[in-house]
Order: sequence, then C-alpha cells, then structure tokens
Amino acid sequence: MFEPRFTISPATATALMAIEADRQVIMELPINVDVLAGLRETARLAATHYSTQIEGNRLTLPQVAEALAGNHFPGRERDEAEVRNYYRALERIEAAATTPSPIAEADLQRVHGLVMYGKCTPTPYRPGQNVIREGASGGVVYMPPEASDVPDLMAGLFDWINTQMDTRKLPAP
Repeated sequence: MFEPRFTISPATATALMAIEADRQVIMELPINVDVLAGLRETARLAATHYSTQIEGNRLTLPQVAEALAGNHFPGRERDEAEVRNYYRALERIEAAATTPSPIAEADLQRVHGLVMYGKCTPTPYRPGQNVIREGASGGVVYMPPEASDVPDLMAGLFDWINTQMDTRKLPAP
C-alpha cells in the first residue's frame, strides 16, 4: 500500500482546508452549462500553456489558443504539436473522470503517450534515473526514485488512489 513519505505542516493543512471550503462554496453556486463550459475551456487553455511552458514551450497563451484552432507558427512546429498533444490528453482525462471505474496505470500510461507522441498508446515508465535541476545554477533540486522502483511505487499509488475513491476519502486538492 502506498504511504506518503511526508508530513503536512499546520499551515499547509490550514491552506488545504481553506481550498476545500472554497470548493464547497463554488459547488453550491448556480452555474449554467454555458458558464461551466467556458470555465473548463479557460482552465484547459491555461493548464496547457503553463504546463508546456515549464518544459520550454515558447508559445504564448494566445498562441496556444490559436494553435489549437489550427493556426501555424513557422519554426515552432514542435511547440504546436506539444500543446495539441497536451490539450488532447486533458480532454481524455476529463472524459475518464466521468466514468465510475477505478483508475488504472494503463490509463495514465495512455495519457502519457498522448502527451509525448500524440498517440493514445501506453508508454513504459522511464528506463533510467533523471533529476530536476535549478535553471541558473544547474544544482539538483529533486531526485526522483530509482527507475527500477517506479513500477512498484506507481502500483502502490494507484491502489491507494482507488481505495480512497472507493471510501470517498480522497481530498479534493
């Protein structure tokens, strides 16, 4: 079973509770279908832009919307493909969220295939070690688990998520 290797500070717990309280307030607001669709689209566009920007994508938020509408930016074909793939993956995740079935590792691996290659084909976990480095100094800021540990850790994570979902104990944040 997956057990988190961290503790939550009182300040973090307070912030998470505030997020949950805000979520409850929002859930009780009368939102019509058109407003909800607009909010989802805005969230998808922002998530696509900022998540791909972290990876070095050079398209601006307005350009992301244009690329998704079919416009092209010469010399930025890789960036265009990346935002289109990421956006399609978000759509797939949103569609999957409407089904009551457990979340499977293969589902995540298919989403990863969409993001990386534009194909809804499961991809394997990483074969080797990697690190997250600070841009300016190049110093390591995060070293993830060894590649050989990832399959067991992911299986434990999915067991934990599905157990929490079954018991309705998975917190919204």
